[in-house]
Amino acid sequence: MFELDDTQRAFEDAARGWCEQQLAPAIPALESGEELPYALLRRLARDLGISELLVQLAERRIARLRGAAGGAAASGSHAMGLGGDPMLSSVLLKEISRVSPGFGMAFISTLGCAMAILAQGNAETIERHALPILRFETVGSWALTEPGAGSDAFGGMRSVAKPDGDGFVLTGQKTFISNAPCADVFAIYARVEAPGDRRPVRAFVVERGTPGLETGPPMRKMGMHDSPTGEIFLRDCRVPRVNLLGDLETAGAPRADAALETLNLERSVMPAMCLGIIERCVDESLRYAQQRQQFGRPIAEFQAIAFKLARMELALENARNLVFKLAWAQREGRLDARLASLAKLYCAEEAVRVSLDAIQIHGGAGYMAELPLEKLMRDAKMFEIGGGTNEIQLQTIARAILS
Repeated sequence: MFELDDTQRAFEDAARGWCEQQLAPAIPALESGEELPYALLRRLARDLGISELLVQLAERRIARLRGAAGGAAASGSHAMGLGGDPMLSSVLLKEISRVSPGFGMAFISTLGCAMAILAQGNAETIERHALPILRFETVGSWALTEPGAGSDAFGGMRSVAKPDGDGFVLTGQKTFISNAPCADVFAIYARVEAPGDRRPVRAFVVERGTPGLETGPPMRKMGMHDSPTGEIFLRDCRVPRVNLLGDLETAGAPRADAALETLNLERSVMPAMCLGIIERCVDESLRYAQQRQQFGRPIAEFQAIAFKLARMELALENARNLVFKLAWAQREGRLDARLASLAKLYCAEEAVRVSLDAIQIHGGAGYMAELPLEKLMRDAKMFEIGGGTNEIQLQTIARAILS
């Protein structure tokens, strides 16, 4: 049976206490847009020692790069494993998402930018751009999706990077990008115009204030209100060659392996966020169903409610096991697209279903904003769309088992 060890359980208790005491009271202001999540993210990272662990990860990467010949960049996959333990990351995201999945999305989006830089940047680029993000001094944004290329993010990509002297000129548009309205640093993917038929997709570090880079206002959304989302516009935006992440010499398909690694990483952390939603909904529903009286007895004694609770418990157990397996696979270097898609698909579908069942069990009270359930339901729906739709996850799984 999968269980947390003593260190992981102590971290879970600390994270839950912080989220209940610091995050929960801020939800109304975050939901209304009166406050942005980034100052609170900085406090979270400081209070739980997260920044220190992430900076240590980056410093080890820098040391390895500088130990290589000429300090050249070498690609590598970096799971968001706090202290070398991916399960700690899952525990943190689960606890955040019990209170606010949107706040968790702002967290993983800024780290997604840092991890893209960490995986493909040279030592100087990591020092200049990734370290401040990992210290939560600056806000990062990872930009892949385009207006005409959502599910077909690579094949349909229209953003281009034209070589120009000692740099590149970027032109294009990105949409539905988390943190875009507020980010200081962007990892933006574009198709490079290279000699011959190759048009490789590569990421470029672009700082806010670079001429030609503009961002739109925060988009209005169904949920995830505490995670600002917006568009990025690139109009002859010139960046130096050093801002290219990776190289242009790798032959093969025009898909950037680093982008796929980062996408798999994003998909692998989302199940933990869904687990947080499911866990909170189960806790709230069990408590309410045993206290709420109708027709002279607790509603938990009615079969219709009891069966809902049983299915919610089944989803909780299955989601927990998938999150543990993902953490194990990351730690062992065995994470693949099939497993990431399996976990994301199942946990996303169940987070939506369980949150809807929780609202149904609570009746009119569940529909009101005074309880956390309606926010959890609205936020849960994003997981069936963002990071690859349910249909894309099914396609990835089918391709893997039929190949």
